[in-house]
Amino acid sequence: MKLTVERTVLVGFVIVLALLGTVGVVSQRTIIGLIDDSKWVTHTYIVLELLQQISFRISQAEAAVRGYVITGDSTFESQYEDIRKQVPDLISEMRTQTLDNPAEQSDINALDTLIQKRFDTMEEGIRVRKSGGLQAVLALGSTSPGRRLSMEISALTVRMRGDEEQLLADRNQRAQLSARRAFLVVLSALVLAMVAVIGSVVLVFRDLTRRREVERMKSEFVSVVSHELRTPLTSIHGSLGLLASGLLGKVNPKGERMLEIAVNNTDRLIRLLNDILDMEKLDSGKIAMRQTQCSARELIDHAIEVMRPMAQNQQIQLSGDNSDLLIYADRDRIMQCLTNLLSNAIKFSEPGGTVKVLAKPAEREARFEVSDHGRGIPEGKRHSIFERFQQVDTSDSRKRGGTGLGLAISRNIVEQHGGKIWVESQLGKGSTFFFTIPLADKQRSQLQPFYADPADMDGSERESNAETHPAD
Repeated sequence: MKLTVERTVLVGFVIVLALLGTVGVVSQRTIIGLIDDSKWVTHTYIVLELLQQISFRISQAEAAVRGYVITGDSTFESQYEDIRKQVPDLISEMRTQTLDNPAEQSDINALDTLIQKRFDTMEEGIRVRKSGGLQAVLALGSTSPGRRLSMEISALTVRMRGDEEQLLADRNQRAQLSARRAFLVVLSALVLAMVAVIGSVVLVFRDLTRRREVERMKSEFVSVVSHELRTPLTSIHGSLGLLASGLLGKVNPKGERMLEIAVNNTDRLIRLLNDILDMEKLDSGKIAMRQTQCSARELIDHAIEVMRPMAQNQQIQLSGDNSDLLIYADRDRIMQCLTNLLSNAIKFSEPGGTVKVLAKPAEREARFEVSDHGRGIPEGKRHSIFERFQQVDTSDSRKRGGTGLGLAISRNIVEQHGGKIWVESQLGKGSTFFFTIPLADKQRSQLQPFYADPADMDGSERESNAETHPAD
């Protein structure tokens, strides 16, 4: 059986998403390995720094003891005591850092033993200096093992440092290999994502001629993109940014250029996906409402002023009331709803007719009414006309203009405000459209209502707000 465009797109998406899922898993494991390798490199640097500090503290202790022996100044003795208290903490920290390496633990034990013996010889020198003076210390120097212990400590620390530097070189090499693997995996995922997006867009929009098919295919596409494609793309973008920052390892100049290109391309893809999602939200009316306190009278007056040129062209009179109601709503969206309903009423009224706009209190809501004396709506159509692309007579779109979306958009706007919209009509006598919007509560009523000059809305907005009124 020949596959339809829809099935081809769905099969393609399933295949691409399966590949993206596989690449995502591989990418995650590779990046985790890269992070682990980087942590071990940092760990090795810490161990080397601890070795350096231990050697430096021993040298400081020996210098302090020599200063005390020569001068007898107690300040040097105090310096020695402070240094001796610091060394055990450094040894303990080094043991903690090398728990994964038994050989290093053995070397640390040997180093600790040598350091304790060296401290004992320095303590002996201080005691001799206090009891027998400088000459007694000089006499002790020929028999003291201090010099030998210092050489053994120095030799052991040099060997340990060499072992750590070799370990550092090995870990750096592993980190670089992990970085290259991560780069190739992420780059492959990016290329695949680009091919998926481009291929999907081409498949979705090619050979779709009927509006219903376009709407359904676009909805399927956006659903898959929003839930399945944008998330891995965002993860890929973050991973590329992390690699490009150099935090996970140095990349060669060629790799840096490729990372820069990859980051820029992912930015473009994410912007493209966000634009598609925003367009879908706009088409479906799912736009965040910026609700503020508004005057119903000002909104009605504004809507009438906006639609007056169209009414005059159709020889229709527009009238409103002097309602003092304050509502809590998105001013621009309620204006869009009112102008949609007014446009429909004007288009389906006979020349010389009147279209009225009212706002009345209804418990805790304001009920807006837009009434005309047009041809009316059959009872069987009074609910379906609020759906997308629904018209009482499809020839109306050719005769009077419009897309059949005005009432669907108005319904979404009203429902997102927590209200409802409906119509009452009699054939040959006219129709009245109603919708409700919450009133401003007492707390909000202390705010100053937002007014705007009707002249702020230009002719292009009037045309964009005009939608087809249902009729038989």
